Amino acid sequence: MVQLLKYGNTNTYYVKGGDVGVLVDTDWAGTLPAFFKEIKRQGISIDSINYLLVTHYHPDHMGIAAEIMELGVQLMVIDGQQDYIHFSDSIFEKDKKVDYKPIEIEKALIISCGESRSFLEQIGIQGEIIQTPGHSDDSVSLILDEGIAIVGDLYPLGSASAFQDEVINNSWKKILSYNVKKVYYGHAKEGVIDGLSRTKCKND
Repeated sequence: MVQLLKYGNTNTYYVKGGDVGVLVDTDWAGTLPAFFKEIKRQGISIDSINYLLVTHYHPDHMGIAAEIMELGVQLMVIDGQQDYIHFSDSIFEKDKKVDYKPIEIEKALIISCGESRSFLEQIGIQGEIIQTPGHSDDSVSLILDEGIAIVGDLYPLGSASAFQDEVINNSWKKILSYNVKKVYYGHAKEGVIDGLSRTKCKND
């Protein structure tokens, strides 16, 4: 089950697997009160959010990650993302209007993409996490076996950027290889993948 949580400018998602829940992305620093209002509106308790996955470490996707970690949620980091975790620190330091807390990497769970399937299976989620660079070098996507992809800010399939940029195009080829039928974006509305949509990904 995937639920959209909207409490700012970024789409964040709650993925339920058995008794365990995974939050995918957060919003800008300062949005924690709005986050609490949104999960209450959706009938989600903070205790049912066990893990947090950030698709990439831009400020509008990781802004309240450290605060959510303080509430007992385990941050799950793909090993290729480690060098990017503090990418946004300097941006928030310049914004005196927000109370920003940097992530303490030593408290995060570091796993590889190759380990992600077995880890997710242990918590009741069938799928895996894959690297999908293009919007940023540290971008990852959560692929669920039911045919769903949560792709963060990867440029939408069929857009000019996705078609013309080889890195983005290759990320979409990788996503489509999982027989994805629905895509959830960080800012755009969800998209349905059909035969016509697949042809918009440039072939070799």
